[in-house]
Amino acid sequence: MGIIFTGPGMLIYFVCGIWGAITCFQIVAENFGNILAIISLILAPTLLGLAPWYAGFSHGDWFPLLLVYGGGIVATVLVTIGSKIDEK
Repeated sequence: MGIIFTGPGMLIYFVCGIWGAITCFQIVAENFGNILAIISLILAPTLLGLAPWYAGFSHGDWFPLLLVYGGGIVATVLVTIGSKIDEK
């Protein structure tokens, strides 16, 4: 029964992760050039961790932050609810 929550949670992890990585890559490429964007793609945690904050504070575009962090929080809540249901 927990798959009702776990399934969508995993889908949100996947979609927000891929979409967030593409968005953050574009942010880095537009602001710092393609070479640094490719290097930051290799260091993906840095790309997903810092680029949304940079876009929010420097350009006022908070969508990447909501996408990466908000999607992760929502997905974590759903997966946690699903795992709690499956424990019983």
